[in-house]
Amino acid sequence: MRVKGLTVGELSTNCYIIIDEETNAACIIDPGDNAARIYGAVKDGGFKVEMIVLTHCHFDHFLAASALKELLGGVPVIIPEKDKELAKNPVYNLSLTMGGSPETLDYDRTVGQGDILKFGGLEMKVIETPGHTPGGCCYYFENEHLLVAGDTIFFMSVGRSDFPLSDGHALNDSIKNKLFALPDDTQVLTGHGNATSIGFEKQRNPYIY
Repeated sequence: MRVKGLTVGELSTNCYIIIDEETNAACIIDPGDNAARIYGAVKDGGFKVEMIVLTHCHFDHFLAASALKELLGGVPVIIPEKDKELAKNPVYNLSLTMGGSPETLDYDRTVGQGDILKFGGLEMKVIETPGHTPGGCCYYFENEHLLVAGDTIFFMSVGRSDFPLSDGHALNDSIKNKLFALPDDTQVLTGHGNATSIGFEKQRNPYIY
């Protein structure tokens, strides 16, 4: 596995291109903006993108998805099942209140708890972690000890829970009961800011109760 990270958009969202080095098959997670830049990274690397996947449907994680889908020949856009309302509602996805202009997202399919997405020789398991949004998901590469966490958890912090449809208690439960059940050596790629690990956050994150 190889991971190429790009920080995109006005809110400095972390977009990840996950690559199976054996086949060059790839997945783009959270293309928050700057479609041309992300596409350029794909072409420069010769990656064969098979899907575009969102951890949740806030606008700063999906703005480049539709343009990338077209540039990449129609690869499917996959979102969390329980975030469908956010994809279609500019108030709930924050584009109207934080981005300025209303944005919606067209998608091809949805995923939920326990689903497995495969590309090349890699597979990632869907872990539903509601709280920041109703359907927020993390994507777990068990064999590679890697978690792509979106805005569920950050380095010594957690996702905001003061947005429409957010739930702070649900977010805490998601982290404590689902993410902290993963092995301590699991690397965590976050939606904003620096990477961390499950073990570090279990010991040092001040927001989990």
